[in-house]
Amino acid sequence: MSYTTNERRLLSLLLEDARSTDVEISKKLRISPQAVGKIRRKLEEEGVIQGYTTRLDYKKLGINVFAVALFRIQPEKWTHITEKDLRSRVRGPHIINFYRLTEGDVTHIVLYGFRSLEDLDQYFHILQTERGHISQIRRLYVFSSDSLVKESPKELFAKILDEWGHEKPPRPHRPLDDAD
Repeated sequence: MSYTTNERRLLSLLLEDARSTDVEISKKLRISPQAVGKIRRKLEEEGVIQGYTTRLDYKKLGINVFAVALFRIQPEKWTHITEKDLRSRVRGPHIINFYRLTEGDVTHIVLYGFRSLEDLDQYFHILQTERGHISQIRRLYVFSSDSLVKESPKELFAKILDEWGHEKPPRPHRPLDDAD
């Protein structure tokens, strides 16, 4: 899909602060607030903007433990599980992200959040007791909220918007003070 300069600039400004009003954005883009509203509505209707969220601090809310679980749904169960069934099963307050893989020894990756190790242990005990016949945990990686270094795709979105029309190959970020 192709976006105008003002559409890309509006998206960049919303990445910086999603609470920005149309009036504030119009001043930065040097267009009318009505034009900003029109662009915003268009991007919302197209599904580019899917909502406006508040970023909360996991640790300050008491979410101290995370787990990345790598699952394999039993091959014989695939014939009985529809996409709708799968989506209904991945609901729940502890699931942060859920990814389906196309092939391999692992069929799904799930990121979970918990208040404590005890909550995590209880959750996975119940999960394996009730659903162990459907899926198998291949690996489970547990880490604390203190280990969470980055949790936002904001920089990726900003890079894509900034390079639109003159894309560059991806390169690892290298701090200026990195010495060879």
